[in-house]
Amino acid sequence: MVSKKQRVYAIDLLRVMAIIFVVTFHALYAIYKNNSLRILGFFGISLFFMISGFVLAKNYPKLKNFSIKWFFKRYIRIASLYYLAIITILFLFKTQSYTPPLERNLLLHFLFIDFISPTTAYGFISPAWFLTPLIGLYILFPYLNRLIKKSNIFLILAFAIMMITRLLEGTFTSFSPLFFLGEFCFGIALAHNKKHYPFLISFMTLIILINYPLNFGIAMIIPFIIFYILIGFNPKLLNTKILTFIGMQTFVIFLFHESFINIAIGKWHMYNLTMTSAISILIAVTIICGYISIIIRNVFEKILDLPQSEHAKNSKDFKKSK
Repeated sequence: MVSKKQRVYAIDLLRVMAIIFVVTFHALYAIYKNNSLRILGFFGISLFFMISGFVLAKNYPKLKNFSIKWFFKRYIRIASLYYLAIITILFLFKTQSYTPPLERNLLLHFLFIDFISPTTAYGFISPAWFLTPLIGLYILFPYLNRLIKKSNIFLILAFAIMMITRLLEGTFTSFSPLFFLGEFCFGIALAHNKKHYPFLISFMTLIILINYPLNFGIAMIIPFIIFYILIGFNPKLLNTKILTFIGMQTFVIFLFHESFINIAIGKWHMYNLTMTSAISILIAVTIICGYISIIIRNVFEKILDLPQSEHAKNSKDFKKSK
């Protein structure tokens, strides 16, 4: 992990800003059903992809080839909470959160391929579509990390692929990792060399020109500018316990905020409970899921970090104890 001296304090603020954009969009859209609000959700998701690329490149600057062990660690960080969230929401809200059949839904969501069917896409936790392209970019990260570190020209290609994908899809959301390739690579590049700022910013003007016909316009550049400015200055005054704590909980908030909104507007009901009781229970199970996921993640990471001989020894000792 990044040492305290290398710590980028702005990341915590960027995480908080990203989740505020996402939650604000879903809350307002649930009330007003105005598609023009989708740009707010896009700002948040765009920032999350930049943050992911930046943090990975900071923590694993020399990772240039795909590693099963490394990928599994990243996978567990997501799956340990995501699976718990799905099961919890299914138990509390049943068919309000998905379209039957249940078995097909669970299988496709657990494999992060729910997008292959219109009846399963956006089920259980609709904002979790974000995880499919993220998993795809995790797989690509070692190669992107190597290419971006080696050549500036690849960044041009990454932005071009992203913009072509957006022109073809014409939307704010996509299950394709190529749709967010520019953001992810932008984060990686800034993690490697801050002197590339002018070089990187020049590509953002292309986003305006190419995406303007899709009515994305100049707004598409805003998340890049926010990320650029905060990462560049990285003021230590951002190093607060509250900001760090909220920043660490953004994934939990991301997975459960839709359920809170749906209860608040009366769209979902938790058995025959009142709204106050339902929200109280949901708060409790959200906290519990967060703690359980940390325990699961730590157990798997300790096992993966054990030397082979020690791992084998512990396995034998466990069998003997039984």
